[in-house]
Amino acid sequence: MSEAKYFNFPVKLLEGIFYLQKGFFDEVLSYALYSHSLKLELGESDFDNFKAAEKYFNIKLGNDRQSYKQGKELFDSIPADSPKVGLNTSIFWDFYKNHKTDFDIACLAAFLAIKSIIGTKPYCKMNNAYLWARMSGNSKAMKEVSELSDDVKRYANEYQTVKIKNALREDWNLVTYSRYTRGFYVSFTLKLPELIMEAEKRRKSTKEKQYRQHESEIVKQVLQELSTPQKKEDPIKDEYDF
Repeated sequence: MSEAKYFNFPVKLLEGIFYLQKGFFDEVLSYALYSHSLKLELGESDFDNFKAAEKYFNIKLGNDRQSYKQGKELFDSIPADSPKVGLNTSIFWDFYKNHKTDFDIACLAAFLAIKSIIGTKPYCKMNNAYLWARMSGNSKAMKEVSELSDDVKRYANEYQTVKIKNALREDWNLVTYSRYTRGFYVSFTLKLPELIMEAEKRRKSTKEKQYRQHESEIVKQVLQELSTPQKKEDPIKDEYDF
């Protein structure tokens, strides 16, 4: 079985996943090929290396010079430290070649958003605001829904977000857990019992840390009161003393 390959690209490109659609996938392809070509030193020119990247991914582009130009422009225009995500090439070609509904696109955007947040970790905790922001191509969570792209706003509500999460659990191997948590835990590698264990251990640790911090603050307050000199009261004189 051949090893799975991934097109790696910055999450900023996700801002065009809804309205560009095929244009979005063209950008992902151009960026990923150009980025991969920079790791190669097989040809006499950068374009030769780009051609080698095509061969690596078993791709034959109709207009590779245009794709090379687009990839270079995207690579040069997006900061190198922007968060990135990898898209399995088989999923890429499925979406590239076949008709998908708007909800399918939303699920792909959410899948990539969550993947970009988890990174190399086995799991992480996040919230809806962060999810929606990444679906919009932003690296950080947004404070208001009004800041999201118009396309993501349609899904920035509890009903649609739960629907997306359910679809990702059923068809995209996502595991989630949100019992008594602010936000929710996600993983693509842990099984549900393992994710629950990690989440509950983290919650227990957080509660113990909060208790120790509260206890420390009380001790500090009491010690401060004890160290403060007390004002001595005048002795009570007997009413018959003269």
